[in-house]
Amino acid sequence: MEKLAELILIPSPAMGHVAQMLELAKLFFRQNHHLTITVLIMKLPDYIDAVSGPFVDSVAASSSSDRLRFVHLPAADPTPEWSSKTRGHFVYRLVQSQRSHIKDFLISQSSGNKLAGFVVDMLCTPLMDVADDFKIPSYVFFTSPAAFLGLMLHFQFLEDECQQDVSLFKNTDGSNLLSFPSYAYPVPPKVLPMVLVDRDTWRGRFLDFARGYRKAKGIIINTFAELEIHQLDAYKKNNCNISRSEQDQVPLPPIYPIGPILNRSKSKSESEEAEIKNWLDQQPTKSVVLICFGSQGSLPLDQVKQMALALDNSGCRFLWSLRQPPQSNNAQFPGEYTSYSEILPEGFLDRIEIKGKVVGWVPQLKVLSHEAIGGFVSHCGWN
Repeated sequence: MEKLAELILIPSPAMGHVAQMLELAKLFFRQNHHLTITVLIMKLPDYIDAVSGPFVDSVAASSSSDRLRFVHLPAADPTPEWSSKTRGHFVYRLVQSQRSHIKDFLISQSSGNKLAGFVVDMLCTPLMDVADDFKIPSYVFFTSPAAFLGLMLHFQFLEDECQQDVSLFKNTDGSNLLSFPSYAYPVPPKVLPMVLVDRDTWRGRFLDFARGYRKAKGIIINTFAELEIHQLDAYKKNNCNISRSEQDQVPLPPIYPIGPILNRSKSKSESEEAEIKNWLDQQPTKSVVLICFGSQGSLPLDQVKQMALALDNSGCRFLWSLRQPPQSNNAQFPGEYTSYSEILPEGFLDRIEIKGKVVGWVPQLKVLSHEAIGGFVSHCGWN
């Protein structure tokens, strides 16, 4: 009997990343019956993020196939330095700490299935070095838009090949629009992603990520041509220009748009989901606005009160996902409030009892698919 090939997937532990990678694992699993999938799971401590860990556990528990397995890497031992900056810095340190554990895992699997490749999350490129040591090809799963991928690679080229400090873009006169290959139209400097123009974040993490993308055998991206025609064409033209030039440049890896990948797994208890669904079932078609700022989105108290006043005065029906900001740790993710009455204006919950509902985490795909939803106020995350 022919031995199956094994593909190893390594997601970043943050919710928006791990959910997409688990859906990618299911996609590979369904479309190739000669492939086994192993997902290496690294978890954030509960005091940092109380959402992603239970979510992964529920997905793993629901898997019944011996061709799709989940391996939990050893828990990390964070130092105070991990929490000294941002949650992104904490995740970066966590990923780096898993190198030796992944190496040990690969050694333990030497007599098993043939390893066909690594697929690492866009924020896990430091782990590609481990795959290189074992002569295993690495691919990157990019969970953001092709426009952002192109911008990262362009900024990395400016930094490494042109010795240009890209953080200076943020100081550009606001009246001057900036043009970039992967952006269809010029943009003002203030809309550039913070992680690319904040010098510490760019040079401390994202510059290395972008360098890793260039070393990959291919980049799998959660997008599709009909949505990002210009961005994907710009990527292909970049490679065409390199192949025609006389410069000693390595072409970019091939890109594979496979989106949209949507998180269809459960993220709340059945009773919590049922409560939200029952409320939506009572609302007229296309009458409710969903307000949700993603797994990392939260508002300070003064903005919560202003948002509440605006919703109260608008007269609109709404479902508001309201998350609690981190309380004591720079690296913490938003959590859940125990009581909304303490932070919202006096009488607000009574006044909006019929037309509005305030909740914590929401099953976003299910909510957006409900016929009662007619609008979406979002942080513009790719999910």
